[in-house]
Amino acid sequence: MGENSRQQPQTWQIVYSGQWPKYYAEKLRERNARECDKYYDVFTSFASLYNTLEQYRGKIKKLDYENLRRQEDIKSIINDPGKKLSDNDKNFLALQQENIQLIRQHENTQREMLRMAMKVKDVVGKETQIINLEGKCLRLEQENSVLKDEFTTMQLMCRKLEEENKKLKLENQNMLEKILLHKKEEVDVVNLHNETMTRLKEHKMFYELESARKEENNSPEQSTGGNASGRGGFFSRIFRKSESEGDEYESRHSSVSSRCRLYSGPAIVPGKVTNKVEQHTSEMYSLAFSYQGTMFATGGADKCIKIWRSNNLPDVESVTTLTGCNAGVMSIDIDERDQYVVAGSNDAAVRMWQISGGQIRSTFMGHDNKIYCVKFYNHSQRIVSGSHDRTLRLWDVRTNKNVRTIFARSSCHDLAVLSEQGTDIVSGHFDKRLRFWDERQDTSSFEMLLDGRITSLDLSGCGKFLACSCKDASTIKFIDLKLRQAIATFTADGMRIGEHTRCSFSPDGQYIACGSTDGSIFVWNTRTLKREEIPKMHSNAVPVVKWHPMGQSFISLEKSKKFYVWTEA
Repeated sequence: MGENSRQQPQTWQIVYSGQWPKYYAEKLRERNARECDKYYDVFTSFASLYNTLEQYRGKIKKLDYENLRRQEDIKSIINDPGKKLSDNDKNFLALQQENIQLIRQHENTQREMLRMAMKVKDVVGKETQIINLEGKCLRLEQENSVLKDEFTTMQLMCRKLEEENKKLKLENQNMLEKILLHKKEEVDVVNLHNETMTRLKEHKMFYELESARKEENNSPEQSTGGNASGRGGFFSRIFRKSESEGDEYESRHSSVSSRCRLYSGPAIVPGKVTNKVEQHTSEMYSLAFSYQGTMFATGGADKCIKIWRSNNLPDVESVTTLTGCNAGVMSIDIDERDQYVVAGSNDAAVRMWQISGGQIRSTFMGHDNKIYCVKFYNHSQRIVSGSHDRTLRLWDVRTNKNVRTIFARSSCHDLAVLSEQGTDIVSGHFDKRLRFWDERQDTSSFEMLLDGRITSLDLSGCGKFLACSCKDASTIKFIDLKLRQAIATFTADGMRIGEHTRCSFSPDGQYIACGSTDGSIFVWNTRTLKREEIPKMHSNAVPVVKWHPMGQSFISLEKSKKFYVWTEA
Protein backbone atom coordinates (compact mmCIF):
# COMPACT_ATOMS: atom_id res chain seq x y z
CA MET A 1 0.00 0.00 0.00
CA GLY A 2 2.85 2.32 0.73
CA GLU A 3 4.37 1.74 -2.70
CA ASN A 4 1.02 2.49 -4.43
CA SER A 5 0.62 5.63 -2.42
CA ARG A 6 4.04 6.80 -3.60
CA GLN A 7 3.30 6.06 -7.33
CA GLN A 8 -0.17 7.66 -7.34
CA PRO A 9 1.02 11.30 -7.22
CA GLN A 10 3.23 10.64 -10.34
CA THR A 11 0.24 9.34 -12.34
CA TRP A 12 -1.87 12.33 -11.35
CA GLN A 13 0.97 14.59 -12.24
CA ILE A 14 0.98 13.18 -15.78
CA VAL A 15 -2.79 13.60 -15.99
CA TYR A 16 -2.74 17.14 -14.66
CA SER A 17 0.18 18.12 -16.87
CA GLY A 18 -1.68 17.05 -20.08
CA GLN A 19 0.96 14.52 -21.21
CA TRP A 20 -1.15 11.45 -20.67
CA PRO A 21 -2.06 10.77 -24.37
CA LYS A 22 1.58 10.47 -25.31
CA TYR A 23 2.30 8.46 -22.21
CA TYR A 24 -0.44 5.88 -22.91
CA ALA A 25 0.43 5.78 -26.62
CA GLU A 26 4.00 4.93 -25.70
CA LYS A 27 2.83 2.22 -23.31
CA LEU A 28 0.58 0.71 -26.01
CA ARG A 29 3.46 0.69 -28.50
CA GLU A 30 5.66 -1.11 -25.95
CA ARG A 31 2.97 -3.69 -25.27
CA ASN A 32 2.35 -4.12 -29.02
CA ALA A 33 6.08 -4.60 -29.62
CA ARG A 34 6.33 -7.03 -26.70
CA GLU A 35 3.33 -9.17 -27.71
CA CYS A 36 3.15 -8.85 -31.53
CA ASP A 37 6.69 -8.53 -32.88
CA LYS A 38 7.46 -12.24 -32.44
CA TYR A 39 4.44 -13.11 -34.69
CA TYR A 40 5.28 -10.51 -37.34
CA ASP A 41 7.12 -12.97 -39.63
CA VAL A 42 4.27 -15.47 -39.34
CA PHE A 43 1.70 -12.88 -40.32
CA THR A 44 3.87 -11.66 -43.19
CA SER A 45 4.36 -15.20 -44.55
CA PHE A 46 0.65 -15.93 -44.19
CA ALA A 47 -0.22 -12.77 -46.15
CA SER A 48 2.24 -13.73 -48.89
CA LEU A 49 0.88 -17.27 -49.13
CA TYR A 50 -2.66 -15.98 -49.18
CA ASN A 51 -1.87 -13.68 -52.09
CA THR A 52 -0.22 -16.54 -53.98
CA LEU A 53 -3.24 -18.78 -53.28
CA GLU A 54 -5.56 -16.15 -54.70
CA GLN A 55 -3.44 -15.90 -57.85
CA TYR A 56 -3.58 -19.70 -58.33
CA ARG A 57 -7.31 -19.66 -57.76
CA GLY A 58 -7.67 -17.16 -60.55
CA LYS A 59 -5.53 -19.22 -62.89
CA ILE A 60 -7.50 -22.39 -61.98
CA LYS A 61 -10.76 -20.60 -62.76
CA LYS A 62 -9.32 -19.43 -66.07
CA LEU A 63 -8.12 -22.95 -66.94
CA ASP A 64 -11.48 -24.40 -65.93
CA TYR A 65 -13.20 -21.93 -68.16
CA GLU A 66 -10.82 -22.75 -71.05
CA ASN A 67 -11.32 -26.47 -70.48
CA LEU A 68 -15.08 -26.06 -70.42
CA ARG A 69 -14.99 -24.08 -73.64
CA ARG A 70 -12.86 -26.71 -75.36
CA GLN A 71 -15.18 -29.50 -74.15
CA GLU A 72 -18.13 -27.59 -75.63
CA ASP A 73 -16.19 -27.23 -78.90
CA ILE A 74 -15.46 -30.96 -78.92
CA LYS A 75 -19.12 -31.73 -78.32
CA SER A 76 -20.15 -29.39 -81.11
CA ILE A 77 -17.62 -31.06 -83.42
CA ILE A 78 -18.96 -34.49 -82.50
CA ASN A 79 -22.52 -33.29 -83.07
CA ASP A 80 -21.62 -31.44 -86.29
CA PRO A 81 -18.80 -33.37 -88.10
CA GLY A 82 -18.87 -30.94 -91.06
CA LYS A 83 -17.72 -28.02 -88.94
CA LYS A 84 -14.19 -26.85 -89.60
CA LEU A 85 -11.62 -27.09 -86.80
CA SER A 86 -8.88 -24.77 -85.98
CA ASP A 87 -5.30 -25.92 -86.07
CA ASN A 88 -5.05 -25.97 -82.29
CA ASP A 89 -8.15 -28.08 -81.98
CA LYS A 90 -6.83 -30.49 -84.57
CA ASN A 91 -3.52 -30.72 -82.77
CA PHE A 92 -5.26 -31.20 -79.46
CA LEU A 93 -7.43 -34.01 -80.82
CA ALA A 94 -4.46 -35.67 -82.47
CA LEU A 95 -2.42 -35.47 -79.31
CA GLN A 96 -5.30 -36.79 -77.28
CA GLN A 97 -5.72 -39.80 -79.57
CA GLU A 98 -1.99 -40.36 -79.56
CA ASN A 99 -2.01 -40.18 -75.77
CA ILE A 100 -4.78 -42.77 -75.62
CA GLN A 101 -2.82 -45.07 -77.94
CA LEU A 102 0.32 -44.62 -75.88
CA ILE A 103 -1.60 -45.44 -72.71
CA ARG A 104 -2.92 -48.61 -74.33
CA GLN A 105 0.53 -49.55 -75.58
CA HIS A 106 1.90 -48.94 -72.10
CA GLU A 107 -0.74 -51.20 -70.57
CA ASN A 108 0.01 -53.92 -73.16
CA THR A 109 3.70 -53.56 -72.47
CA GLN A 110 3.15 -53.93 -68.73
CA ARG A 111 1.03 -57.04 -69.30
CA GLU A 112 3.72 -58.53 -71.54
CA MET A 113 6.41 -57.72 -68.98
CA LEU A 114 4.36 -59.35 -66.24
CA ARG A 115 3.83 -62.44 -68.38
CA MET A 116 7.55 -62.60 -69.17
CA ALA A 117 8.40 -62.21 -65.47
CA MET A 118 6.11 -65.15 -64.68
CA LYS A 119 7.78 -67.24 -67.37
CA VAL A 120 11.21 -66.32 -66.03
CA LYS A 121 10.09 -67.34 -62.53
CA ASP A 122 8.78 -70.67 -63.84
CA VAL A 123 12.03 -71.27 -65.71
CA VAL A 124 14.09 -70.49 -62.58
CA GLY A 125 11.87 -72.83 -60.51
CA LYS A 126 12.24 -75.63 -63.03
CA GLU A 127 16.01 -75.15 -63.15
CA THR A 128 16.07 -75.43 -59.33
CA GLN A 129 13.97 -78.60 -59.53
CA ILE A 130 16.31 -80.02 -62.15
CA ILE A 131 19.32 -79.30 -59.92
CA ASN A 132 17.59 -80.93 -56.93
CA LEU A 133 16.59 -83.95 -59.01
CA GLU A 134 20.14 -84.31 -60.31
CA GLY A 135 21.44 -84.25 -56.72
CA LYS A 136 18.78 -86.77 -55.68
CA CYS A 137 19.66 -89.05 -58.58
CA LEU A 138 23.32 -88.88 -57.57
CA ARG A 139 22.45 -89.80 -53.98
CA LEU A 140 20.20 -92.63 -55.15
CA GLU A 141 22.96 -93.96 -57.38
CA GLN A 142 25.35 -93.94 -54.40
CA GLU A 143 22.76 -95.62 -52.16
CA ASN A 144 22.03 -98.15 -54.91
CA SER A 145 25.72 -98.95 -55.11
CA VAL A 146 25.86 -99.43 -51.33
CA LEU A 147 22.74 -101.61 -51.42
CA LYS A 148 24.23 -103.71 -54.19
CA ASP A 149 27.33 -104.25 -52.07
CA GLU A 150 25.19 -105.12 -49.04
CA PHE A 151 23.06 -107.45 -51.16
CA THR A 152 26.18 -109.25 -52.37
CA THR A 153 27.41 -109.53 -48.79
CA MET A 154 24.01 -110.80 -47.62
CA GLN A 155 24.02 -113.40 -50.40
CA LEU A 156 27.41 -114.63 -49.25
CA MET A 157 26.23 -114.70 -45.62
CA CYS A 158 23.06 -116.51 -46.67
CA ARG A 159 25.06 -119.16 -48.45
CA LYS A 160 27.31 -119.52 -45.44
CA LEU A 161 24.31 -119.80 -43.12
CA GLU A 162 22.72 -122.37 -45.40
CA GLU A 163 25.88 -124.44 -45.23
CA GLU A 164 25.95 -124.08 -41.44
CA ASN A 165 22.26 -125.01 -41.33
CA LYS A 166 22.97 -128.17 -43.29
CA LYS A 167 25.79 -129.02 -40.89
CA LEU A 168 23.53 -128.37 -37.90
CA LYS A 169 20.81 -130.56 -39.40
CA LEU A 170 23.31 -133.36 -39.83
CA GLU A 171 24.57 -132.85 -36.27
CA ASN A 172 20.99 -132.79 -35.03
CA GLN A 173 20.23 -136.01 -36.86
CA ASN A 174 23.36 -137.61 -35.40
CA MET A 175 22.39 -136.39 -31.92
CA LEU A 176 18.90 -137.84 -32.33
CA GLU A 177 20.39 -141.16 -33.37
CA LYS A 178 22.70 -141.07 -30.35
CA ILE A 179 19.79 -140.19 -28.05
CA LEU A 180 17.74 -143.06 -29.45
CA LEU A 181 20.67 -145.40 -29.04
CA HIS A 182 21.22 -144.13 -25.52
CA LYS A 183 17.56 -144.69 -24.64
CA LYS A 184 17.74 -148.16 -26.13
CA GLU A 185 20.76 -148.86 -23.96
CA GLU A 186 18.88 -147.56 -20.93
CA VAL A 187 15.96 -149.84 -21.73
CA ASP A 188 18.39 -152.75 -22.11
CA VAL A 189 19.95 -151.91 -18.74
CA VAL A 190 16.52 -151.81 -17.09
CA ASN A 191 15.57 -155.13 -18.71
CA LEU A 192 18.87 -156.67 -17.63
CA HIS A 193 18.35 -155.41 -14.11
CA ASN A 194 14.83 -156.86 -14.01
CA GLU A 195 15.97 -160.18 -15.44
CA THR A 196 18.86 -160.34 -12.99
CA MET A 197 16.61 -159.63 -10.06
CA THR A 198 14.11 -162.25 -11.27
CA ARG A 199 16.85 -164.87 -11.69
CA LEU A 200 18.27 -163.95 -8.32
CA LYS A 201 14.92 -164.48 -6.65
CA GLU A 202 14.46 -167.82 -8.46
CA HIS A 203 17.93 -169.07 -7.49
CA LYS A 204 17.48 -167.87 -3.94
CA MET A 205 14.14 -169.66 -3.67
CA PHE A 206 15.73 -172.82 -5.16
CA TYR A 207 18.59 -172.61 -2.66
CA GLU A 208 16.23 -172.19 0.29
CA LEU A 209 14.09 -175.13 -0.87
CA GLU A 210 17.21 -177.27 -1.34
CA SER A 211 18.46 -176.37 2.12
CA ALA A 212 15.09 -177.16 3.67
CA ARG A 213 14.95 -180.51 1.89
CA LYS A 214 18.44 -181.40 3.12
CA GLU A 215 17.62 -180.47 6.69
CA GLU A 216 14.49 -182.62 6.60
CA ASN A 217 16.35 -185.63 5.23
CA ASN A 218 19.27 -184.92 7.59
CA SER A 219 21.55 -186.60 5.13
CA PRO A 220 25.31 -186.10 5.65
CA GLU A 221 26.03 -185.20 2.03
CA GLN A 222 29.00 -182.92 2.55
CA SER A 223 29.70 -182.65 -1.10
CA THR A 224 26.21 -181.42 -1.79
CA GLY A 225 26.51 -178.91 1.02
CA GLY A 226 29.75 -177.64 -0.46
CA ASN A 227 28.07 -177.15 -3.79
CA ALA A 228 25.22 -175.28 -2.14
CA SER A 229 27.60 -172.93 -0.41
CA GLY A 230 29.32 -172.43 -3.71
CA ARG A 231 26.00 -171.57 -5.25
CA GLY A 232 25.38 -169.14 -2.41
CA GLY A 233 28.63 -167.31 -3.18
CA PHE A 234 27.69 -167.25 -6.84
CA PHE A 235 24.22 -165.88 -6.01
CA SER A 236 25.71 -163.19 -3.78
CA ARG A 237 28.02 -162.09 -6.58
CA ILE A 238 25.07 -161.91 -8.98
CA PHE A 239 23.08 -159.92 -6.42
CA ARG A 240 25.92 -157.44 -5.90
CA LYS A 241 26.30 -157.09 -9.65
CA SER A 242 22.58 -156.44 -10.11
CA GLU A 243 22.62 -153.87 -7.30
CA SER A 244 25.56 -152.05 -8.90
CA GLU A 245 23.79 -152.07 -12.27
CA GLY A 246 20.61 -150.70 -10.64
CA ASP A 247 22.58 -147.94 -8.90
CA GLU A 248 24.22 -147.04 -12.20
CA TYR A 249 20.81 -146.83 -13.87
CA GLU A 250 19.44 -144.60 -11.13
CA SER A 251 22.46 -142.32 -11.30
CA ARG A 252 22.09 -142.02 -15.07
CA HIS A 253 18.41 -141.07 -14.68
CA SER A 254 18.67 -138.87 -11.60
CA SER A 255 19.02 -135.74 -13.76
CA VAL A 256 15.59 -136.37 -15.26
CA SER A 257 13.83 -135.51 -12.00
CA SER A 258 16.30 -132.91 -10.75
CA ARG A 259 13.92 -130.10 -11.64
CA CYS A 260 11.08 -131.55 -9.57
CA ARG A 261 10.55 -130.27 -6.04
CA LEU A 262 10.09 -133.17 -3.68
CA TYR A 263 7.73 -133.14 -0.71
CA SER A 264 6.95 -135.75 1.92
CA GLY A 265 3.30 -136.65 1.93
CA PRO A 266 0.33 -134.35 1.44
CA ALA A 267 0.63 -130.67 2.31
CA ILE A 268 -0.96 -129.26 5.44
CA VAL A 269 -2.28 -125.80 6.23
CA PRO A 270 -0.10 -124.28 8.96
CA GLY A 271 -2.02 -122.34 11.55
CA LYS A 272 0.61 -120.93 13.89
CA VAL A 273 3.38 -118.34 13.57
CA THR A 274 6.46 -119.89 15.16
CA ASN A 275 9.10 -117.34 14.14
CA LYS A 276 9.29 -113.65 13.17
CA VAL A 277 12.39 -112.24 11.51
CA GLU A 278 13.24 -108.62 10.67
CA GLN A 279 16.48 -108.08 8.73
CA HIS A 280 15.64 -105.91 5.73
CA THR A 281 15.72 -102.12 6.07
CA SER A 282 12.76 -101.47 3.78
CA GLU A 283 9.71 -103.11 2.22
CA MET A 284 10.01 -106.67 0.86
CA TYR A 285 8.56 -107.71 -2.51
CA SER A 286 9.90 -111.17 -3.37
CA LEU A 287 10.73 -114.59 -1.92
CA ALA A 288 11.98 -117.82 -3.51
CA PHE A 289 12.79 -121.28 -2.05
CA SER A 290 15.52 -123.54 -3.37
CA TYR A 291 14.33 -126.71 -5.09
CA GLN A 292 15.14 -128.92 -2.10
CA GLY A 293 13.95 -126.38 0.46
CA THR A 294 17.32 -126.08 2.23
CA MET A 295 17.48 -122.32 1.68
CA PHE A 296 15.41 -119.36 0.52
CA ALA A 297 16.05 -115.81 -0.65
CA THR A 298 14.23 -112.53 0.07
CA GLY A 299 14.48 -109.15 -1.66
CA GLY A 300 12.86 -105.75 -1.56
CA ALA A 301 13.19 -101.99 -1.77
CA ASP A 302 16.52 -101.92 0.13
CA LYS A 303 18.29 -103.08 -3.12
CA CYS A 304 19.75 -106.25 -1.58
CA ILE A 305 19.01 -109.99 -1.51
CA LYS A 306 19.36 -112.01 1.69
CA ILE A 307 20.02 -115.77 1.61
CA TRP A 308 18.63 -117.84 4.49
CA ARG A 309 19.22 -121.43 5.59
CA SER A 310 15.92 -123.25 6.24
CA ASN A 311 16.95 -126.79 7.15
CA ASN A 312 15.29 -126.66 10.55
CA LEU A 313 12.14 -124.58 10.24
CA PRO A 314 10.87 -122.58 12.03
CA ASP A 315 14.48 -121.65 12.84
CA VAL A 316 16.20 -119.74 10.02
CA GLU A 317 19.78 -118.55 9.71
CA SER A 318 21.11 -115.70 7.58
CA VAL A 319 23.81 -117.03 5.24
CA THR A 320 24.86 -114.03 3.14
CA THR A 321 23.67 -110.74 1.64
CA LEU A 322 23.94 -110.12 -2.09
CA THR A 323 24.34 -106.53 -3.27
CA GLY A 324 24.75 -104.78 -6.60
CA CYS A 325 21.24 -103.66 -7.57
CA ASN A 326 20.66 -99.95 -8.10
CA ALA A 327 16.94 -100.10 -7.28
CA GLY A 328 14.41 -102.31 -5.53
CA VAL A 329 14.40 -106.09 -6.15
CA MET A 330 11.04 -107.20 -7.59
CA SER A 331 11.58 -110.89 -8.39
CA ILE A 332 13.95 -113.71 -7.38
CA ASP A 333 14.60 -117.29 -8.52
CA ILE A 334 17.13 -119.95 -7.46
CA ASP A 335 18.63 -122.45 -9.92
CA GLU A 336 17.96 -126.19 -9.60
CA ARG A 337 21.42 -126.90 -8.12
CA ASP A 338 21.18 -124.18 -5.47
CA GLN A 339 24.30 -122.48 -6.83
CA TYR A 340 22.98 -119.26 -8.38
CA VAL A 341 20.35 -116.61 -7.67
CA VAL A 342 18.83 -114.43 -10.39
CA ALA A 343 16.92 -111.22 -9.66
CA GLY A 344 15.03 -108.58 -11.62
CA SER A 345 15.25 -104.99 -10.42
CA ASN A 346 13.58 -101.62 -10.93
CA ASP A 347 16.80 -100.40 -12.58
CA ALA A 348 15.87 -102.44 -15.73
CA ALA A 349 18.66 -104.99 -15.21
CA VAL A 350 18.72 -108.75 -14.60
CA ARG A 351 21.60 -109.92 -12.39
CA MET A 352 22.84 -113.38 -11.43
CA TRP A 353 24.92 -114.06 -8.31
CA GLN A 354 26.94 -117.09 -7.21
CA ILE A 355 25.63 -117.95 -3.76
CA SER A 356 28.86 -119.39 -2.38
CA GLY A 357 31.03 -116.35 -3.14
CA GLY A 358 28.33 -113.67 -3.05
CA GLN A 359 29.70 -112.10 -6.27
CA ILE A 360 27.75 -111.02 -9.34
CA ARG A 361 28.41 -113.55 -12.08
CA SER A 362 26.43 -111.91 -14.91
CA THR A 363 24.45 -108.76 -15.64
CA PHE A 364 21.88 -108.83 -18.45
CA MET A 365 20.99 -105.42 -19.92
CA GLY A 366 18.34 -104.72 -22.54
CA HIS A 367 15.04 -103.85 -20.87
CA ASP A 368 13.94 -100.21 -20.94
CA ASN A 369 11.93 -100.20 -17.71
CA LYS A 370 11.58 -101.94 -14.37
CA ILE A 371 11.55 -105.75 -14.34
CA TYR A 372 8.69 -107.51 -12.54
CA CYS A 373 9.57 -111.20 -12.99
CA VAL A 374 12.50 -113.56 -13.74
CA LYS A 375 12.66 -117.36 -14.02
CA PHE A 376 15.34 -120.00 -14.68
CA TYR A 377 14.46 -122.64 -17.27
CA ASN A 378 16.08 -125.22 -19.56
CA HIS A 379 17.95 -126.80 -16.62
CA SER A 380 19.00 -123.32 -15.45
CA GLN A 381 20.86 -122.69 -18.71
CA ARG A 382 18.50 -119.89 -19.67
CA ILE A 383 16.56 -117.06 -18.00
CA VAL A 384 13.28 -115.47 -19.05
CA SER A 385 12.33 -111.98 -17.80
CA GLY A 386 9.23 -109.80 -18.08
CA SER A 387 9.22 -106.02 -17.81
CA HIS A 388 7.08 -102.90 -17.66
CA ASP A 389 8.44 -102.07 -21.13
CA ARG A 390 5.96 -104.66 -22.54
CA THR A 391 8.59 -107.17 -23.62
CA LEU A 392 9.74 -110.67 -22.65
CA ARG A 393 13.45 -111.36 -23.05
CA LEU A 394 15.22 -114.73 -23.14
CA TRP A 395 18.83 -114.81 -21.92
CA ASP A 396 21.56 -117.42 -22.37
CA VAL A 397 23.43 -117.93 -19.09
CA ARG A 398 26.57 -119.29 -20.76
CA THR A 399 27.04 -116.46 -23.28
CA ASN A 400 25.31 -113.66 -21.27
CA LYS A 401 23.39 -112.66 -24.41
CA ASN A 402 19.79 -111.83 -25.19
CA VAL A 403 18.79 -114.70 -27.52
CA ARG A 404 15.24 -113.52 -28.18
CA THR A 405 12.93 -110.56 -27.50
CA ILE A 406 9.15 -110.97 -27.62
CA PHE A 407 6.89 -107.90 -27.78
CA ALA A 408 3.94 -108.69 -25.49
CA ARG A 409 1.88 -105.49 -26.08
CA SER A 410 1.35 -104.88 -22.33
CA SER A 411 3.34 -104.62 -19.11
CA CYS A 412 4.29 -108.15 -17.93
CA HIS A 413 3.80 -108.73 -14.18
CA ASP A 414 4.64 -112.45 -13.86
CA LEU A 415 5.71 -115.55 -15.80
CA ALA A 416 5.38 -119.32 -15.60
CA VAL A 417 7.43 -121.80 -17.64
CA LEU A 418 5.22 -124.73 -18.65
CA SER A 419 7.97 -126.90 -20.15
CA GLU A 420 11.51 -127.42 -18.95
CA GLN A 421 12.88 -126.56 -22.40
CA GLY A 422 11.10 -123.19 -22.17
CA THR A 423 9.24 -123.60 -25.44
CA ASP A 424 5.92 -123.01 -23.62
CA ILE A 425 5.69 -119.85 -21.52
CA VAL A 426 2.63 -118.14 -20.06
CA SER A 427 2.69 -114.47 -19.03
CA GLY A 428 0.27 -112.30 -17.02
CA HIS A 429 -0.23 -108.66 -18.01
CA PHE A 430 -1.53 -105.27 -16.96
CA ASP A 431 -4.22 -105.41 -19.68
CA LYS A 432 -5.94 -108.33 -17.83
CA ARG A 433 -4.75 -110.94 -20.34
CA LEU A 434 -2.94 -114.24 -20.02
CA ARG A 435 -0.76 -114.91 -23.06
CA PHE A 436 0.64 -118.30 -24.02
CA TRP A 437 3.91 -118.25 -25.96
CA ASP A 438 6.13 -120.57 -27.93
CA GLU A 439 9.62 -119.07 -27.68
CA ARG A 440 10.16 -119.88 -31.34
CA GLN A 441 7.25 -117.65 -32.40
CA ASP A 442 6.85 -113.87 -32.31
CA THR A 443 3.11 -113.92 -31.54
CA SER A 444 1.16 -115.53 -28.74
CA SER A 445 -0.47 -118.87 -29.50
CA PHE A 446 -3.44 -118.24 -27.18
CA GLU A 447 -4.86 -115.45 -24.99
CA MET A 448 -7.30 -115.40 -22.08
CA LEU A 449 -9.09 -112.28 -20.82
CA LEU A 450 -9.55 -112.25 -17.03
CA ASP A 451 -11.49 -109.90 -14.75
CA GLY A 452 -8.60 -107.79 -13.46
CA ARG A 453 -4.99 -106.73 -13.83
CA ILE A 454 -2.83 -109.81 -13.29
CA THR A 455 -0.28 -109.52 -10.45
CA SER A 456 1.09 -113.09 -10.19
CA LEU A 457 1.13 -116.59 -11.64
CA ASP A 458 2.06 -119.91 -10.01
CA LEU A 459 2.27 -123.35 -11.59
CA SER A 460 1.12 -126.43 -9.67
CA GLY A 461 3.60 -129.21 -8.94
CA CYS A 462 2.00 -131.51 -11.51
CA GLY A 463 2.18 -128.77 -14.16
CA LYS A 464 -1.50 -129.11 -15.07
CA PHE A 465 -2.96 -126.10 -13.25
CA LEU A 466 -2.18 -122.40 -12.94
CA ALA A 467 -3.10 -119.98 -10.14
CA CYS A 468 -3.57 -116.38 -11.25
CA SER A 469 -4.20 -113.39 -8.92
CA CYS A 470 -6.19 -110.43 -10.32
CA LYS A 471 -6.02 -107.00 -8.69
CA ASP A 472 -9.16 -105.16 -9.84
CA ALA A 473 -11.64 -107.86 -8.80
CA SER A 474 -9.44 -109.21 -5.94
CA THR A 475 -9.90 -112.78 -7.17
CA ILE A 476 -7.72 -115.83 -7.79
CA LYS A 477 -8.38 -117.82 -10.94
CA PHE A 478 -7.81 -121.61 -10.85
CA ILE A 479 -6.98 -122.46 -14.48
CA ASP A 480 -6.84 -125.87 -16.16
CA LEU A 481 -3.97 -125.60 -18.65
CA LYS A 482 -5.20 -128.50 -20.75
CA LEU A 483 -8.64 -126.94 -21.17
CA ARG A 484 -7.16 -123.43 -21.10
CA GLN A 485 -10.03 -122.06 -19.06
CA ALA A 486 -10.75 -121.09 -15.46
CA ILE A 487 -12.46 -123.95 -13.62
CA ALA A 488 -12.83 -122.06 -10.32
CA THR A 489 -12.63 -118.54 -8.92
CA PHE A 490 -11.56 -117.91 -5.31
CA THR A 491 -12.44 -114.74 -3.41
CA ALA A 492 -13.44 -113.73 0.10
CA ASP A 493 -14.89 -110.82 2.01
CA GLY A 494 -12.17 -108.38 2.99
CA MET A 495 -9.56 -109.77 0.60
CA ARG A 496 -7.76 -106.99 -1.27
CA ILE A 497 -5.05 -107.90 -3.76
CA GLY A 498 -2.34 -105.25 -4.08
CA GLU A 499 -0.04 -104.22 -6.92
CA HIS A 500 2.69 -106.69 -5.87
CA THR A 501 0.57 -109.46 -4.31
CA ARG A 502 1.73 -112.99 -5.26
CA CYS A 503 -0.19 -116.22 -4.71
CA SER A 504 1.27 -119.76 -4.55
CA PHE A 505 0.29 -123.42 -4.75
CA SER A 506 1.18 -125.93 -2.06
CA PRO A 507 3.72 -128.48 -3.41
CA ASP A 508 1.02 -131.11 -3.99
CA GLY A 509 -1.34 -128.56 -5.58
CA GLN A 510 -4.08 -129.14 -2.99
CA TYR A 511 -4.03 -125.60 -1.59
CA ILE A 512 -3.65 -122.04 -2.87
CA ALA A 513 -2.47 -119.28 -0.51
CA CYS A 514 -2.58 -115.52 -1.03
CA GLY A 515 -1.98 -112.44 1.12
CA SER A 516 -4.12 -109.31 1.38
CA THR A 517 -3.42 -105.60 1.81
CA ASP A 518 -5.16 -105.64 5.23
CA GLY A 519 -2.66 -108.18 6.64
CA SER A 520 -4.87 -111.29 6.26
CA ILE A 521 -3.85 -114.57 4.61
CA PHE A 522 -6.39 -116.60 2.65
CA VAL A 523 -6.04 -120.33 1.85
CA TRP A 524 -8.40 -122.41 -0.33
CA ASN A 525 -8.63 -126.16 -0.90
CA THR A 526 -8.51 -126.77 -4.67
CA ARG A 527 -10.37 -130.09 -4.32
CA THR A 528 -13.26 -129.03 -2.12
CA LEU A 529 -13.11 -125.36 -3.27
CA LYS A 530 -13.58 -124.34 0.36
CA ARG A 531 -11.63 -121.76 2.33
CA GLU A 532 -9.35 -122.82 5.17
CA GLU A 533 -9.29 -120.74 8.35
CA ILE A 534 -6.03 -118.89 9.04
CA PRO A 535 -5.60 -116.52 11.99
CA LYS A 536 -4.68 -112.93 11.18
CA MET A 537 -1.19 -112.24 12.53
CA HIS A 538 0.08 -109.43 10.28
CA SER A 539 -0.61 -105.77 10.93
CA ASN A 540 0.46 -104.58 7.45
CA ALA A 541 -0.04 -105.69 3.87
CA VAL A 542 1.15 -109.20 2.93
CA PRO A 543 2.55 -109.15 -0.63
CA VAL A 544 3.94 -112.72 -0.74
CA VAL A 545 2.98 -116.10 0.74
CA LYS A 546 5.24 -119.00 -0.31
CA TRP A 547 4.94 -122.71 0.60
CA HIS A 548 8.01 -124.66 1.68
CA PRO A 549 8.80 -127.44 -0.85
CA MET A 550 8.13 -130.05 1.86
CA GLY A 551 4.54 -128.79 2.19
CA GLN A 552 4.49 -128.62 5.99
CA SER A 553 4.95 -124.84 6.38
CA PHE A 554 5.00 -121.55 4.54
CA ILE A 555 6.57 -118.09 4.88
CA SER A 556 4.70 -114.80 4.53
CA LEU A 557 6.32 -111.42 3.84
CA GLU A 558 5.06 -108.24 5.45
CA LYS A 559 5.62 -104.80 3.96
CA SER A 560 7.02 -103.59 7.28
CA LYS A 561 10.41 -105.36 6.76
CA LYS A 562 9.38 -108.65 8.47
CA PHE A 563 8.66 -112.20 7.41
CA TYR A 564 6.72 -114.80 9.43
CA VAL A 565 7.37 -118.55 9.51
CA TRP A 566 4.15 -120.60 9.80
CA THR A 567 4.11 -124.23 10.91
CA GLU A 568 1.52 -126.78 11.94
CA ALA A 569 -0.67 -125.69 14.85
